Amino acid sequence: MIINHALINGKIRHLQIENGKIAAFLPSPAPDGFDAGGRRLIPGLIDVHSHGCIGLDTMDAAFEDMCRFYAEHGTTSWLPTTMTMAHEDLLRVCRAKTDFPGANILGFHLEGPYISEKYKGAQNADHIKNPSLEEFRQFDRVKMITVAPERPGSMAFIKAISGECVVSIGHTDCDYETALEAIENGASCLTHLYNAMPPLHHRKPGPIGAGFEKHIYAQLICDGLHVAKPAVLAAYRMFGPDRLTLISDSIRPAGLPDGQYESGGLAVTLKDGVARLADGTLAGSSSTLWQCVKTAVRFGIPFDDAVRMATATPAEMLGIRKGKIEPGYDADLLLLDEAAEIDRVMIGGEWFLP
Repeated sequence: MIINHALINGKIRHLQIENGKIAAFLPSPAPDGFDAGGRRLIPGLIDVHSHGCIGLDTMDAAFEDMCRFYAEHGTTSWLPTTMTMAHEDLLRVCRAKTDFPGANILGFHLEGPYISEKYKGAQNADHIKNPSLEEFRQFDRVKMITVAPERPGSMAFIKAISGECVVSIGHTDCDYETALEAIENGASCLTHLYNAMPPLHHRKPGPIGAGFEKHIYAQLICDGLHVAKPAVLAAYRMFGPDRLTLISDSIRPAGLPDGQYESGGLAVTLKDGVARLADGTLAGSSSTLWQCVKTAVRFGIPFDDAVRMATATPAEMLGIRKGKIEPGYDADLLLLDEAAEIDRVMIGGEWFLP
């Protein structure tokens, strides 16, 4: 396939695609190619933290409709993210079928169960426990795990698995020194920055200060609700577009109207697009990753940087050749219309939305 006259990184280019990958930039348009008409072409979005959508949840272990929904909204790859639940439930999810049309499932993000009771957020405290390497080895296809490094046994656990998957510090009450030790042992990310962790204090910088100092990755829920505009911009300045990763943290009600739902075994109310537990705790978002990109732009982040934080940055964190429009990278692409909205979606070199 050839795409002619696409606006890529500010220049009109002609793109050759072969075997699901970007093969080359052509010096001139091909007569039988698809004409993008000068519209902007960007990489497909990569969501490393998403629990669910359209009434479905990762813990349901039924991904076909979710993959379709995400693809329709610009997310071409994702990590289904689990909740803190029983071991057998997590095993069932990690062994489920994941090969469906639509957004590629790259593996799983285990958000817990090795987290803090104090900062559990919308996680079920009944299943929180200390890290177990023997238990972890039973899970398949884990690409990321969120851990509270202050829990007993966490440092040895982080050191043992950090070469196998991304270890992210989150749902944690750890202090600055503990976070630094976790990073030294291989932790390389912060889970939903600001949320479910101690705040950045000028004398107690905590995990945010440690993450900034060591220039690790940080996930950010940019739905306009979980993190206020000044804090979003501060995170952008602290971590930069090469380390700050936008996530949706979407849950079951995403894409659905207000109402009563369930997430991770807990009752959730969606009202005016905001999902909360009965005690008022924010319970994840109802946004897509594309909506988060647009919110970042609305807050003042340059469009190209906002896109990078949802494409190249998460891809680099995961060590995969996605997220860039360059030869050798996967041909997962979004063609935007004149209003900068998604017009066409390509996954693996084929149009998913024609």
